[in-house]
Amino acid sequence: YGVRYEYPSAIHQVRNQATNFISGVGPVLLGSNKLLSIDTTKTGPGSLIFNPAPFTLSDTGVNLDKNNFAPVLGFAYTPRFAQSLFGHDKTVLRGGFRIGYDEIFNNIPANMALNAPFNLTTTQNTATQGGKFSYAVGLDQNVPLVKHIGQPNQVGLVGISSEDQDIRSSYIYQYSLGIQRQLGSAFSLEVDYLGSAGHKLGLFIDQNQPTIVNGGQVFPYPFFGSIGTGVAMGNSNYNSAVLTARYQARRGIYFLGSYTVGKSIDDGSSYFGSAGERAGLDDRNNLAAERGPSSFDIRHRAVLTYVIDLPVGPGHRILGWNNGANRQVFGGWQISGTTSIQSGTPFTVFNSSADFSGFNQFNDRPDVVGTGRLPQNNKNPDAAFDPAYFGCVTVPKLDCSAAVPPAGRVGTSGRNQYYGPGLQNWNFAVAKVFPLGTERDFGKITATVGSATATAVGTTAGVVGGGPRVIQGALRVEF
Repeated sequence: YGVRYEYPSAIHQVRNQATNFISGVGPVLLGSNKLLSIDTTKTGPGSLIFNPAPFTLSDTGVNLDKNNFAPVLGFAYTPRFAQSLFGHDKTVLRGGFRIGYDEIFNNIPANMALNAPFNLTTTQNTATQGGKFSYAVGLDQNVPLVKHIGQPNQVGLVGISSEDQDIRSSYIYQYSLGIQRQLGSAFSLEVDYLGSAGHKLGLFIDQNQPTIVNGGQVFPYPFFGSIGTGVAMGNSNYNSAVLTARYQARRGIYFLGSYTVGKSIDDGSSYFGSAGERAGLDDRNNLAAERGPSSFDIRHRAVLTYVIDLPVGPGHRILGWNNGANRQVFGGWQISGTTSIQSGTPFTVFNSSADFSGFNQFNDRPDVVGTGRLPQNNKNPDAAFDPAYFGCVTVPKLDCSAAVPPAGRVGTSGRNQYYGPGLQNWNFAVAKVFPLGTERDFGKITATVGSATATAVGTTAGVVGGGPRVIQGALRVEF
């Protein structure tokens, strides 16, 4: 159970404050020199006391970041020489570079307001309570807040949310270089290189991750539980090549096709797992073990968009009679669509039914006992990969004990090392324009107030709501 209990306390007078856990010191009340401690001779909220801290913490709990410089540079150049190669104003070279900064994710400083002493959050389970227990027992926070005092696995029940005191704004270098060449009057071809490098990216670590000594857990701060801390220590890089072709003819034919091959690598793709992966590191002391493909890494992606006016009806060779009936029936037909085809996104195999490493993160990965690449069959959702690759047997029941790494290290199966099935998306539309031959615009009222120059807040003559007559029809087939 994770239980939060808010209570009045005589040890503080100022509301709307928070605590930040300072490495090597402990939880300090923002804007003060009050160090939160736990009196192990007492229980529950009465255990929380303040001692003097060796410094006064700022109101924000972090030091200022004053060196963010974000230039943006770009160029476009049309060669006027070697016209046999570049043509006459038919080629454009483009490039750019920028540095961009990101703000600290708001949940991190906001969560510090939920820390003790203003709120008391404890994690109670069979390890802290001993055996099964009822909700009434789990909701009772008037219990000792430190367990196993004096033993190697001494640990507290009180968790803390914190932010690295020297956290810095995440930043990214983005760069591009490309060439576009017009070929003929309707076709152009473009090749671009796009890349980026991210630094000081936000990650979550547990400052109270234990070390393993003689098979037991030794916590750096044995009076507290998990100390989830937002830090700026991640890195990423992305490199890609993009080929784009455009064709736009005068007679109502438009094609846009692009193909991208790229690769994105990072140490973690999001703070709270919002990118589809778990938050937190398996081992905060081994960041290299987290290095792998980004959770949004797509190696190949092709997109085709087209709009084609069908060559049927008045003005065309097929059924081209120019009369009213023919215009209504055969004129104005158009087809359009967008097709995207892409390779799959990566995933990680976890062995998290227990804390095998002893690092108390429950993000453990198994060892790889197979050879070569993981045997996969993404067309079979019930058996997408071979469990034996990770030392698992399925008869008489699933048993993966052969792939459990020893305490004190993470498994050899890496983060995001395997890819799921690709995706194909097909959108297709057929449309027809019906001309209304009796309408003439000159000298007529063609729109009501609110069309044309109307904005989201309306016009001086009234709110948006008018405009020309619009009739829309749709035919949809799902299968």
